[in-house]
Amino acid sequence: MKIAALIPARKDSKRLPGKNKTKINGDFIINKVLNNLNNCSHDIDLFVSSDDLELTEIINVDAVTTLDRDVKFNDDYSTVVDLNKWHFSNHLQSYDLVLQTFCHSICIDSSTFDRAIDKIINSPKSSLLTISKLDGPVEWTFKIIDGNIKPNFPNNRNSRSQDLGISFIDSGQFYIYKRVWFEKDAIDEYDSDCDWLEIPNFQSNDLDEEGDIDKLRNNYTLSKSIFDSLA
Repeated sequence: MKIAALIPARKDSKRLPGKNKTKINGDFIINKVLNNLNNCSHDIDLFVSSDDLELTEIINVDAVTTLDRDVKFNDDYSTVVDLNKWHFSNHLQSYDLVLQTFCHSICIDSSTFDRAIDKIINSPKSSLLTISKLDGPVEWTFKIIDGNIKPNFPNNRNSRSQDLGISFIDSGQFYIYKRVWFEKDAIDEYDSDCDWLEIPNFQSNDLDEEGDIDKLRNNYTLSKSIFDSLA
């Protein structure tokens, strides 16, 4: 079973510039993710897709291959799914599994990666994503539009939580794809051919706003106290 891990790390982030070069506890976050992947029981080849020379120069993990990307993936319109498909076609066709993760996924320890890999290997489905439980029903969520609160599900505003059930969100920490997934004509990441691994909320992080850095730092401290092997 040949496994590749791919980390997309675009140079320019409009919402949080330079986020992929964030430093936490004395090291750059991309190195933490790469080291956690290196600590897996599975043999994983590591790849970074980036147009940022400064970022690739701060990587201090052995045996990491930097992949050049088509310039069309450096804008604000292409998706990570499109990038995954392009890299598979151009660089990763010899792999049975492609695990795509992010620089901000520093709270994912090697045992979590291993559990996900084992699950998708033994699953009849062609892909896997991480999910986290919402603190309340999705039917109670809102958007702020023009300074006003607008319920996403106005017909459920007065429903009891026990009548609505538990909801989950795509935690956006990593995805795993089998070779057959890339051969699909149409791809919907949330179809019946997608498996999942539930992770706790403190492992689910993103970097979109300034406050997210503090959240990531706090959650990393908590994760470090729980997972001994976390880089």
